[in-house]
Amino acid sequence: MTATNQQIKSYGLRGKPLLYIITFCCSLGFLLFGYDNGVFSGLTTDPLFLAQLNHPSATLLGFIVAVYELGCLFGALGCAFWGERFGRKTICAWGAAVLVVGTVIQSASYGRPEMIAGRIVTGLGMGLITSVVPIYQSETTPAASRGRMIAVQLSMLIVGIVIAYWIDYGMSLKNSSVQWRFPIAFQVIFAFLLIAMCAVLPESPRWLASHGFTDEALSVLCSLRYAPAESPNVRAEFADIQHAIALESSESGSWKDVFTDGGIMGWQRTAIACAVQAMQQFTGTNIITYYAPYVMENSVGLNRHQSLLLSGGLQLFFLVMSFIPWFILDRVGRRRLFIFGSWGMGSCMLVSGILIKIGGRYNGTGAVVMLYLFQGFFTIGWMSNMWCYPSEILPLRNRQRGGALSVVFQWLTTFLVVEITPPALSDIGWKTYVIFAVFNWVSIGVAWRWFPETAGRTLESIDFLFAGAKNMREVVERSKEREGAQEGFAGAPEEKTPGVEAKKTIEQVE
Repeated sequence: MTATNQQIKSYGLRGKPLLYIITFCCSLGFLLFGYDNGVFSGLTTDPLFLAQLNHPSATLLGFIVAVYELGCLFGALGCAFWGERFGRKTICAWGAAVLVVGTVIQSASYGRPEMIAGRIVTGLGMGLITSVVPIYQSETTPAASRGRMIAVQLSMLIVGIVIAYWIDYGMSLKNSSVQWRFPIAFQVIFAFLLIAMCAVLPESPRWLASHGFTDEALSVLCSLRYAPAESPNVRAEFADIQHAIALESSESGSWKDVFTDGGIMGWQRTAIACAVQAMQQFTGTNIITYYAPYVMENSVGLNRHQSLLLSGGLQLFFLVMSFIPWFILDRVGRRRLFIFGSWGMGSCMLVSGILIKIGGRYNGTGAVVMLYLFQGFFTIGWMSNMWCYPSEILPLRNRQRGGALSVVFQWLTTFLVVEITPPALSDIGWKTYVIFAVFNWVSIGVAWRWFPETAGRTLESIDFLFAGAKNMREVVERSKEREGAQEGFAGAPEEKTPGVEAKKTIEQVE
């Protein structure tokens, strides 16, 4: 008996309890993500912190904050090159360990060099975590609830932001360096808990099956579904996994396969995954996540105390709105939510820019209201969606490489946006918001034309959706025609005859 099976039996984890524990583990990864994003938001206006860094200019401050994204980028690249061989939960634990090291360096810093180095190391760990956590979740969760479970993770991301904001606010009352050292150091608690959970949880059954551990993969799948191997649903899901592996058997899982068609539109799917991650950064969300107090002071004209209070309230509103995708992500579908979110965010950005340009107390209040509404539209339309979609759209053999590559694009564009935000707000002011409004409206057309619907489908059936298609428009039309047909769209999945759809599709390709 393997170590994985012993772990499952010794802890008595089967069915929904096991799924919920995996979701909580993945959620800790996103909580760390949110905390890391949020903690520096309050520090960018902290006099003691800025004095410790010798009062950096707006451009240099943007670089100190954004260099974290470069670390994340290199962590994601490392995962893209070497992550597939080690498995999902192992990479997640390594990422948390690296993050602890970076946090210690940051919290012990006495100048810019140490802080920059600590930011990079912390980013390396977060790059590993964010590359693998959505994949681990999607590969262990039934199709009908996959979106909801990832939405839970993103709510935890906001919990991390909220915790960071209010710790920043509480510690701002202290008159020593503990004012900024403690908020940075606090996150190691979550990192150690993540490492401990990864040590006892099973590996993804799809990763095990694709690497030749067939018996162990079936055993883990039985534990996840709380059913024997003879169960029709387990047999159907496992048969689809095996047939998907067979469909991709001509691929080696190498970098070449990431950028070739392979009969299943491999490179097109990689391009979509990367585009989703890049586009969500150009919505402008990280202007608010990283710089909400800075924006409220420098754009709206509030004092530091008011800015911190309103920014903390903004994140609480963000958290409340994040519960909505729990109930609609699998029912409404990915495409509709992308389009709805982009329309709302573009409108809010445009109105914010106009109100800031006009100026005055009441217009400033209106601009703050628009920022709140922007967060609501982003949470409903993009936040959970953009982390769920790449792990669904990518083929099994290339899911780790393609997923990590998409995260590379996410961190690359995050670095760009976070780096340019302070000087953009200083130099062109309200026009910054108009630029992001245009980006949001452009993304509506991209999502409508090139993003097929994946909600409610097993990961393997998405492979079959692409097989034999001539172009992306054909795939989009296929996905629209079959919405709600099977795979549990807007409800529980129907019992299937094992591998029937898979076999038909393979025959068509051949």
